[in-house]
Amino acid sequence: MDKNMQPIRTILLRPNAKKDDGFAVSRGTATYLLSRGAAVLVPDALLPAFAGIGVLGESAGIVPELILSLGGDGTVLAASEEAIARDVPLLGINMGRLGFLAELETDQLKKLDALFTGEYTVTRRMTLSVSADLGEGETELPGYPLNDVVFSHDREDGLALLSLSDQAGNVIDYHADGLILATPSGSTAYTLSAGGPIVDDEMDAICVTPVCPHSFFNRSVIFGRDARLTVENRSPLGRDVTVSLDGRERLRLPFGSAVTVGRSDHPLKMLSFDRHAVLSTLNRKMQMADMKYRNE
Repeated sequence: MDKNMQPIRTILLRPNAKKDDGFAVSRGTATYLLSRGAAVLVPDALLPAFAGIGVLGESAGIVPELILSLGGDGTVLAASEEAIARDVPLLGINMGRLGFLAELETDQLKKLDALFTGEYTVTRRMTLSVSADLGEGETELPGYPLNDVVFSHDREDGLALLSLSDQAGNVIDYHADGLILATPSGSTAYTLSAGGPIVDDEMDAICVTPVCPHSFFNRSVIFGRDARLTVENRSPLGRDVTVSLDGRERLRLPFGSAVTVGRSDHPLKMLSFDRHAVLSTLNRKMQMADMKYRNE
């Protein structure tokens, strides 16, 4: 965790048009930042939606010091690839329900003042590196998933047979609907829904959780930071398995082919104003999500 940070003055907004009708929240956020003297950038294609308030397009050539995501956790995940590529911190404003990856809610814009005084911290979240061997050697897949790598099958094809092995050659077979390999950040996403544990995001670990396993062994297994885990498709009748990275399908894995997952050398920098312990974060987010459900 980095402390005593420098003030931030150039901010790139990444809004979600589906979450932010008419970009009302994004415009309000931009206006607030501009009033504090920040330079605010948006994608050139969105400039008409932000007309009249003084924002700049990305083509202006100004290098952002922060990416500000406005939407749900999916919006944070989409922006994480760019934040890693630019090597700048990412900050999320939640417009979804849980928003585990987001730091702020839409009614907490005043906390953004800390950007201009350096009163914030930057944490580094573990991401994953993923490579596939389709019989012609190992090829690295693009991107560094922040949440998870998920192996799943087509429902009409019956259960998948997925063979998990570590770098020491230890093997376990899963007959299941799928298999999730998650980071600590991802332990609050699909893994949580599948009954897996919540892992403190200050750790570096890979949590493996089967999805609806046809076995009495249905527990998650947590591997250390240096683990390299290989999943081979051994499904009956030569059926393919789908491999998704952070919810986006990236590969159809043929029978006999394998994907290897490990900790990447490209962590995501995430900006925080109030560093909460995992239990307080979980309690706070669950309470807010419950209120949103009841008010719908």
